[in-house]
Order: sequence, then structure tokens, then C-alpha cells
Amino acid sequence: DSSYSDVVDIYNRSANAWSTARLSVGRSSIGAGSLAGRYALFAGGLDDSFKPMTIVDVFDTHTGEWSALDLHTPRGSPRIIDLGSAAAIVGGLSGDLQYLSKAVDYVDADLQMANATLDVDYPQFGLAIADTAGGVGLLTSGYQNNRPGDRFNDFQQSNQTTVFSISQDGSTPAISAAPGQPFPYPRWGAGGAAVNGVFAVGGGHLFGDASSQEPTTVVDRVDIYSSQSGQWSSTPLKLSTPRDYPLAQAVGDYIVFVGGTDQSKDFDILDTRSGAFVTGLGHRPALYTLRTDAAATTVDDCLLIVAGGLVYQGRNATASVEMFDACKQS
Repeated sequence: DSSYSDVVDIYNRSANAWSTARLSVGRSSIGAGSLAGRYALFAGGLDDSFKPMTIVDVFDTHTGEWSALDLHTPRGSPRIIDLGSAAAIVGGLSGDLQYLSKAVDYVDADLQMANATLDVDYPQFGLAIADTAGGVGLLTSGYQNNRPGDRFNDFQQSNQTTVFSISQDGSTPAISAAPGQPFPYPRWGAGGAAVNGVFAVGGGHLFGDASSQEPTTVVDRVDIYSSQSGQWSSTPLKLSTPRDYPLAQAVGDYIVFVGGTDQSKDFDILDTRSGAFVTGLGHRPALYTLRTDAAATTVDDCLLIVAGGLVYQGRNATASVEMFDACKQS
């Protein structure tokens, strides 16, 4: 059976129990995210013939019920930015000569939708990062198509940054999307997360000239954006080791980078209050199993879950789950 899976694994922290559910249709390249502290969104995707889809499956964590919405433009792998009382479903794979999409769908806490088009020079497959409590999000870094509509694409690392913010107009949330300061060190494969108005984009890789340097250079650089100033820091930080496609999650006041390397299972932990990485830990948190292409999420701002992925240098898939609990015990 070559069809894509429709299985959803659900963890209930209060019951400390797992259950399963099913999407309305199996597919690959789904955009997944949250909304309003209540809904899980599974947006778009590609069907068995690699055709982009419009379906958005919505899981209500309060009632345990499923419903469905539709994107106004079919897309694979759209990015989801949770701004609190509304979310933006941004860009993705368009399935046409543009290849990358500029489409945006907004969905509010009443599951009402509106749509728009990104104000960017080039369609971009970027990194979506949200400071949900602050109501600010970024689409930045990643790559863009410099020849949209041409028969042959021209993919280049992107410095485009779009800043999403939310305001309340009476009972209706209003989202604005505006160009931001360009990303200072364009690269592919970075990971990012945000909390307390601090956005951290770390790791990734550059493609070099094979005659003069390594064809692919993995980096340890971390760029910091402040939603208060609207600026990227001129002084980047460094991870403990270069990481490509690292997992990045906000946990409490910290931003955690893990994975993205075959060298280390250790976490890099950025304290957003001090603006520095945590050092001198007697016991540094680390993965039990080194894995790539895993999924990660944070529950209740304090429980980090890392699940699935590839192990043994990509030779096998794993169903194993690791949990790192930083929740205060009552």
C-alpha cells in the first residue's frame, strides 16, 4: 500500500495517555500548527499524485471533535504561525510553475477564514516562528524562487522577512503582515523558535563553491530578532556544534535547539531573559536516541516532546518518543 498515512497520535498530558485518530484523508507534506490554545490545524498537503490539496483538518482539544476547512489556494507544506486569537497559514508548495506560493489564509478562534497574498519580491519557502503570547510571528530565512513562472526554477537562500502581528478590533482580531528588516545571514535548513519577544534562528547550511570550499557547510550561527525593536541583532550567538535542520522549541523562558547533527545528542538552551546560552549545567539535557527528521512540540509551555524520525544515520524510521518535563509540580 503506497498511500499516505492518515494516522494522528494524540498525547493527553493530564491523563498521561496516548490515543490515535484519523485525518479526513491521508496525505504527505502537511502543515501542522495550533490556534487559540484550543485547536490543532493540519493544513494542505500532497495527495498520492503529488497534487497540492486545500483541506484543513481541525481538532478541537476541548471537545475532542474534528471538523474541516478549506484553503483558498491548494498548497503542500504550508507554514502555520499561531498569533494567539488567530493564525496565519502561509505559503507552501504551489504545484505550478511558481513552485512556491505567496498565498496566505487567516483563521480566527471562531474558525472563520480570510485570505491574502504575501507582499514579497519572490515566493518563499521560509521558516515560520511565532511568539504566540506576544501576538507576533515571522516568516524568514529558507529559500525563494528567483524565477517564478519560468520553466526552470532558480532557488536561492532568502533574506526576506515578513512580520505578522495581531491587534484586537472590538471582538475581531486583525492581522497585519508587513516587510521586516532583511534576515542578516541567509541560509538553508535553519530552525527557530520564539518567546518573550525574542526570536532565535539557529543552524542551517550554505552551498559553497566545491573548488574552494566544502560543497555544503553546516553552520553554528544563531541570529536573534527582537519584536520590541523590530531589528535583528548585529551580534549573532553560537550553538555548541553546527546543526542542520535542528528542532527548535520554546520551553518556558528558554529556546531549545536539539538534533540536526550526527555529532551530538545534547541540547543547546538559550535563556531569553539573559540573551545567552546556558552553560555549566551539571547534567546537560540530551536525547536518548540520536535522530533526524523528527517532530517536536511543546505542551503547556513546559513539556517538550520529540517523536519519530530516522535513526542509524537515516537507515530506519523510529516510532519512539522522548519527553523532557520542565513543568512545575503542584
